[in-house]
Amino acid sequence: MQITTSLSPHDPLPSLSVDVAIVIDVLRATTVMTTAMASGANQITTVAEISEAFAIAQNAQTRPLLCGERHCKPIDGFDFGNSPSDYVRSTVGDRNLVLTTTNGTQAIVRNESARQMLAVSFLNLSATAMEVAHANTVHLVCAGTNGSISGEDVLLAGAVVEKLMSKQPSAQACDSSRIAQAFWNNNPKRMPLEDRLRESLGARNLIRLGMTSDIGLCAAVDQASVIVRRVRRVPATFVGEMIR
Repeated sequence: MQITTSLSPHDPLPSLSVDVAIVIDVLRATTVMTTAMASGANQITTVAEISEAFAIAQNAQTRPLLCGERHCKPIDGFDFGNSPSDYVRSTVGDRNLVLTTTNGTQAIVRNESARQMLAVSFLNLSATAMEVAHANTVHLVCAGTNGSISGEDVLLAGAVVEKLMSKQPSAQACDSSRIAQAFWNNNPKRMPLEDRLRESLGARNLIRLGMTSDIGLCAAVDQASVIVRRVRRVPATFVGEMIR
């Protein structure tokens, strides 16, 4: 197994042909995607632009729920923002969703050439790592925050690398992957994950806007036994597969 990681949205795409790209946007897009799928959503179509989301809704036989944010704030005319607390069974069960976000869905579009794509959060960390444990090449994509490296995404990338290396000790990890793994393991004060997330760039933006409670929801490790898998490339559409 070869493991590569893009720590920043500006990192070049890997030169090798990637079997599986795993997109990471802890705060909050991939956490929302995991939560929605665990709550029974049918599918999530992800797009880069707000106008694309409105166009999909207008042309659909059954109107999907419009979901997402710009710079952490809900979008006018959308049904939901980007808080995981909104995505419960009573609101998204058996519904189609269209999602656009500042960072996460941009990363999905940028890496659309990957043969397979999964979305990971801390909620489905172990389920996702188990799913790709026997892939030849895995590329971790940190969505970052407004073009910058964001600690919360690097933490999760490191956690994924740690799990994959434990399952495949002979795996080859690039320098960026090793950096992420070291960042994940470097916790001498044994801080709870939520506290570590609070120190990140993405979390500081949420705290400033009064959305602190979302951070704890995004730190719930292995609370969802679901794989979030892309089943259509353009526009990228994901479904949930429950792991038993």
